[in-house]
Amino acid sequence: MKCILPRSRAIDDDEKALRRQSILDAASRLFLARPGTLPSVIAIAQEAGLAKGTVYLYFKTKEEIFISLLATHYETLVGLLVQLTLSYSNNLSHSNGLSLSNDSSHASNLSHPDNSEQLIPALVDQVIDFTNQHPDFMHLATMANSVLEQNTEVSIVLEFKSMLVERLSALAGNLATLTTLSENRCKDLLIHTNAMILGLWQMQNLPSDVAEAIKERHYEILMPDFAPTLRDAMTLLWQGAMKQA
Repeated sequence: MKCILPRSRAIDDDEKALRRQSILDAASRLFLARPGTLPSVIAIAQEAGLAKGTVYLYFKTKEEIFISLLATHYETLVGLLVQLTLSYSNNLSHSNGLSLSNDSSHASNLSHPDNSEQLIPALVDQVIDFTNQHPDFMHLATMANSVLEQNTEVSIVLEFKSMLVERLSALAGNLATLTTLSENRCKDLLIHTNAMILGLWQMQNLPSDVAEAIKERHYEILMPDFAPTLRDAMTLLWQGAMKQA
């Protein structure tokens, strides 16, 4: 019995994790079918092939379901950005090692090189690729404060915020080693960047009839193309901050 109980508990935990994920997957499918509109718990349960009461065993509200989806997206995206900065850091360490062996006087110039010409565009490309691969991400991100957090327990919201702080702090630390900016300054710039991404996406994500009317009146300045505008804005923000450092 001592051997069976832990194994049974492990299987039970795995089943719970799979069921929870099936709920999230069902919610994501329904949301993608009608972006901007949260499906009901009943609809999510039916899509997942579960009873409504089963869904409530895992999530107290539909908003909590989508907070969980959003948290997963943010965690994945920031994780990808962290990995990208680590690859730049590893390349820099390799370059410094070569410089130390070949020219020690030149190595001191590489302690805080200006990597922005390559690093910032790479970060932007990663963000754009992620938003393209996960079309529900930006819809949910722009609904976070006004909709999702309004009907989710504070403890759940704080878990989400805590994860963001932890992941962004790690990213800021990596960015500080690759630039002339302090870690705290990088944290500030990451918050500015997030606000900029959300704002630019909302400006170009308009109802189809409104977007068409804007084009007919040549008001395209109010509906900027997301990818190139974000690239320009992030480059100006980060390179400007580096020049002032």
